[in-house]
Amino acid sequence: MKEIAAHTAQEPPVLIDSKEAARLLGCCERTLWKMREEGKIRCVKLGAAVRFARKEIDRFIDSQSTQLKTSPAGA
Repeated sequence: MKEIAAHTAQEPPVLIDSKEAARLLGCCERTLWKMREEGKIRCVKLGAAVRFARKEIDRFIDSQSTQLKTSPAGA
């Protein structure tokens, strides 16, 4: 018989629900809904269900990140 290798670490889901997406973004579900309506973050619709790709959450966070400007030494 052939054995199937068990994964020791479970991979995170590709699609997550609004509650989990809002938790990852540190906002409420209503704010997430507004961002979706404004086209700031994309979602996947599966029938009546709305899901968010983990990669889309990461993309949104990266797009909102800013780098702090440092002044040159001695300025």
